[in-house]
Amino acid sequence: MGWSDFALESLKAVFGNEPFFAREAVEALEKEKGYSRNTVYQVLHELTKNGSLIRVSRGIYKIPDKHVVITERVIASERVTVEVTSATLKKAMEILEEKGVEFMVTGPSVLTIFHRHFPRRLIHLIYVIEGAGEFAAESLGEVNLRSLLNPSREEVELALKVLEDRDLFVIREFAELAGNMDGKASLERALVDTYFEATRKRIPYSELEVGRIIADAFRRERVDVTRLFKLAGRRGIKAEFKAIAKELVPNLPVDGEVVSEHVERVLWGIRE
Repeated sequence: MGWSDFALESLKAVFGNEPFFAREAVEALEKEKGYSRNTVYQVLHELTKNGSLIRVSRGIYKIPDKHVVITERVIASERVTVEVTSATLKKAMEILEEKGVEFMVTGPSVLTIFHRHFPRRLIHLIYVIEGAGEFAAESLGEVNLRSLLNPSREEVELALKVLEDRDLFVIREFAELAGNMDGKASLERALVDTYFEATRKRIPYSELEVGRIIADAFRRERVDVTRLFKLAGRRGIKAEFKAIAKELVPNLPVDGEVVSEHVERVLWGIRE
């Protein structure tokens, strides 16, 4: 028996024929076999490829039963309005989909329809489930797509200088991917992530342009403000988004006091 076969036996013993998340497989195989998280994701990919596992949905697996047929099913609870226009990003999504990584593309590169000033190169934000970051980065590297795992702004800026004309993928790990719709962030999640990454200096992106993007999104789309505030609250910036929303919708029944310099700079872009 090979290492993937031993892993399959352990998964059968723990989960039987019940569906399980990739992160649950990581916990089980780390405990039972001492496998690293990266190894577990490779195992899941190999077992799915040879038919020993069925991927029910992104990041969810099941050991097949010969009497049961499983079809992929996605339960939609949010309206998707973001678009992926970059061919490079589409390629990355296909690779991660094939590898079975639970991911969500978000940030400026999925909000291109709202850009006023389109950048020469794009920084593609891809959030993955905790523990899958290293495997995701290696998978993109295999097809010559350059990525950084949980980088600082300084590391991103250095990579952009080195890469010259190539887009860059920034991968960050999260315990959960709220707002994820079939691998793409909901509009509200993408706005929150773009604001957070730019204002907290995690990526080199103009706060003025963030303001323009948010303003254009509110003008052209039906932004769910309740969902927006909920997602912003998860990142500790709910008060900031209330101030932004109050600027765009003056009669909104919320306290719209500007609470930080981050908000001020974004509001300059909104007011242009």
